[in-house]
Amino acid sequence: MSRIIFILVLLVVGFLLLKSWQRKQSLGEQHKKTTGQMTNNTRMVRCLQCGLHVPEHEAISQGGKHFCSLEHAKLHLTKN
Repeated sequence: MSRIIFILVLLVVGFLLLKSWQRKQSLGEQHKKTTGQMTNNTRMVRCLQCGLHVPEHEAISQGGKHFCSLEHAKLHLTKN
C-alpha cells in the first residue's frame, strides 16, 4: 500500500514540475513578443528641448539634433 502512495506522490510532483516548466516557457515567449524593437543595445538620445531620453528610432532628428516630439523640434528651431 505504501508503494502505491509513494508512486502517486511521485506522479503528482512530476506533473506539477512539468506544468511549472511549461508556464515558464510560455512566459518567456510572451516576454520576447512584448519587448518589440527594444533590445539591450538600443541607442538612447537626449531631446535638446526638454532633456528627455528616447530610443533613437523614435526620436525626431533634424540636422544631427534629436527631439522627443515634432513640437519640441519646432520650438527649438523657432528659438534659433
